[in-house]
Amino acid sequence: MKCGRLSTLLWMAGVFGFITVFTGNTAMAQPGNRPAGDRPPMEGRGPWRRPGQNTDPSANLQAQTVRKKIVGNTYKVVGALRDSVSGEQVAFVNVSVLNRMDSSFVKGASSNLDGYFEVSGVPAGEYLLRVSAIGYRNFYHPFAVENNTALGTLQLKPGSTTLQEVRITAERPLYAMDGEKMIYNVSDDPTIQTGTTEDALQNAPGVEVDVEGNISLRGVSSVEIWVNDKPSKLTEENLKTYLQTLPANALARIETITNPSAKYATDAEAVINIITSAHIKSNQFVSFGINGSNQPFVSPWVSYMWAKEKLSVNLYASGRYSYRDNTSEGWSMSRQDSGNGTFDTTLYQTDTAGNGNRSYSGNLFLNVNYELSPSSELSVNGGGFYNYNKTYNNRATEQYYLLPSPDTLLYRIGDTTKAPSGNARFGLDYTKKFDNEGHNLRIGINSSYSHNASDEWYNRDYTLYTMPVQDEARFLMTRSHNYGFSLDARYNRPYSKDGEMSYGLRADHQGSDNDYRRYNDWEKSVADTLRTYHFDGAESSVNADVNWTHRRGGFTISTGLGYGLGRTYYNYSDNPRPDDSTFYTHSLRPSIHLTYRTADMNNFKINYSMRMRHAQENQVSTFRRYGEDSYSTGNPDGLKPSYTHSLEAGWQKFYETFGNVGVEGYGRLSTNEISSLTDAEYDDLLERIVSYSIPYNMGTSWRYGASLNMTYRPSGFFNVRLYANVYDYGYRMDYERNGIAQRIEHDKWSWSVRVNAWAKLFDQYQVTLSANYNSPTISLMSERKARYSLNMGVRSDFFKRKLSVFVNVQDLFNWGGRYGSGSENTNPYYLSESTNKMVNSRYISVGVTLRFGKLELERNAKDGSSETGDTLQ
Repeated sequence: MKCGRLSTLLWMAGVFGFITVFTGNTAMAQPGNRPAGDRPPMEGRGPWRRPGQNTDPSANLQAQTVRKKIVGNTYKVVGALRDSVSGEQVAFVNVSVLNRMDSSFVKGASSNLDGYFEVSGVPAGEYLLRVSAIGYRNFYHPFAVENNTALGTLQLKPGSTTLQEVRITAERPLYAMDGEKMIYNVSDDPTIQTGTTEDALQNAPGVEVDVEGNISLRGVSSVEIWVNDKPSKLTEENLKTYLQTLPANALARIETITNPSAKYATDAEAVINIITSAHIKSNQFVSFGINGSNQPFVSPWVSYMWAKEKLSVNLYASGRYSYRDNTSEGWSMSRQDSGNGTFDTTLYQTDTAGNGNRSYSGNLFLNVNYELSPSSELSVNGGGFYNYNKTYNNRATEQYYLLPSPDTLLYRIGDTTKAPSGNARFGLDYTKKFDNEGHNLRIGINSSYSHNASDEWYNRDYTLYTMPVQDEARFLMTRSHNYGFSLDARYNRPYSKDGEMSYGLRADHQGSDNDYRRYNDWEKSVADTLRTYHFDGAESSVNADVNWTHRRGGFTISTGLGYGLGRTYYNYSDNPRPDDSTFYTHSLRPSIHLTYRTADMNNFKINYSMRMRHAQENQVSTFRRYGEDSYSTGNPDGLKPSYTHSLEAGWQKFYETFGNVGVEGYGRLSTNEISSLTDAEYDDLLERIVSYSIPYNMGTSWRYGASLNMTYRPSGFFNVRLYANVYDYGYRMDYERNGIAQRIEHDKWSWSVRVNAWAKLFDQYQVTLSANYNSPTISLMSERKARYSLNMGVRSDFFKRKLSVFVNVQDLFNWGGRYGSGSENTNPYYLSESTNKMVNSRYISVGVTLRFGKLELERNAKDGSSETGDTLQ
């Protein structure tokens, strides 16, 4: 569906206007607040008391003296402070009442000798209580004032360290670097205490959450979410429910790792670790909803989360239907060397294509977690996925042969592919905590199985030709079976309060059994022996790593060393050119991270890491995998392992009220980098000029540059982020072509910029805006065209978050449909260019979510919290 920019924005405004009117603009209950009906009794109903409140007579006697309403619509707020360890009264402590929206100061007072405090002259409204005490961690507590208010007994947690006879207390910075981690201390941020975990993520450096709840870190969407130092094991929608319902004041900190070391044992490009300070006592949420867009796609889903003391269960099921259209056009030119640095054109080809994809899928996931004892827990997870794809392709091709003799071919290609697939997985995790200082053991076992099938009907009809050819009709059948098994173990052992050791071991085995059958007719009576083959392969590996972290003053040093052994076996059969082999590899992965932070939140870092990369079986085997007009093969001369050295140095400055500014310089040098080269030649079996790809060891490649990141954050519910990057990428490669030594050297400066804005308005509406631009970039003998987009979304919660609605407009100006994206091949012997356009690049997506249930937290573990639990319903 096409629509103008103005009509799109008006449509979005109309949808939310209707919802607001329909719901009566119901204000969202803030996490940690009790509903009005649960507040302590006021006049004429005896002493103020909450469940779990300390009933010290002196505190209650003084509390009764403030029952009378103050003239001028202002009220009194009272409470008592206790040490969470000793239970003693905390006297002469500063207590501040802050505006909940912007954390501005409203009123203040101090506790008396008995730990009792009284703040007078507080107007009705939503507030945040801040308690600052020497020897204790800062304490924050959200509350509302509609009448005289008793907050009960509040527990302060000691936050100091003892050195011989001297007691030293230091307030933690809001943001800090610690080795490879960037830390956001959520519990020390008063501006976010009334929000959700998702709101807190928006304030973590580099983290972005769109209106649909999708998370990225510095633009990278390959992010793994951990909770309390373990992979979350939650599905996408279960994770969104968790993040949107868990209060921010139940968090201790959020850690972001943009270059995970070996100890994280992840294939993701980044890790976000959410550390909670409150235990989920009970939790029961049923969520269901439907997402859709005018592309079109529609996806209904249901999620169930249940927890009670030691046992928790997460169940998720979903379905999806989608259809997408794309168009592409391009040209290619094959040339041969004619001497004196000139070339003769042998073939010129143009292509125009369109395709559509229709997809149906379903997903089921179950996770069960059981606390065996206060120091150990067991987690079991399993699930399955099914997908059915139906794809239509149409392509018109014109080929003009110039050498050795002129020929012309004009033909059209059409094909239809049906591809069902499914997978199943099972996992088991065991965690043992030996103490609360980080001494623990984690063991995980995971297995998976998948089956993929594909049936393709292909036809090629010639409309003009000067060489003897005939129309073609083919049937292509693929059956694939894959399985995997892995065992992971991680042991962490602090050797002092300033340092720790971490040891990891991973064993992995994966196998494949694939059958590729090709026929020269749809009746499957004439086999195409050139393209038919059977593949049988297996990969096994064992990886170990050791990591050391030590802190001294503002310095943190973290070093790691990983080593791995691998075995790869492959066998190509049922083909005139079979190939099989077994080869072994070893890899080394050292890293060192050094950071330094100052008391005024200046952070400095310097990191170095080295990675080895080995060729895969398809890059080693000389077996030719033929397509219709191309083939790919491995390098017959063998490939050396590649080494990539990365160095980063950066400075980051955080400000309490502004946000942060950071500058980073980086460099990456790769030797023997493995990359594929696309070329063209005359093939004797196909009897025409075709393109082919073959991997090579590039002599050297490099990438060095600088980046700027800046966040403007005047409050915890509004921020604007800027991330800009400029770098030079280049390579130098020596290889042989037809027995002649060739050298290619090329480099190019590129840049990118990304701007994201996020705001939460009236405690109810969330608005996001993101703009991206990437200039043209190069790789081995190819160049990718510029890419840009502008997206906008709005989300709102109603009825105390029981109902959530989002509207998102992707590619607001339809740049993907009007200009598209593409690439160019710059090999002087094979020039090509292609442009891909998405017909429905601009689309509107809408989602509705309903939630029913409650979340009850035990606050005993929280930094400076009340005795009682909080309930979110």
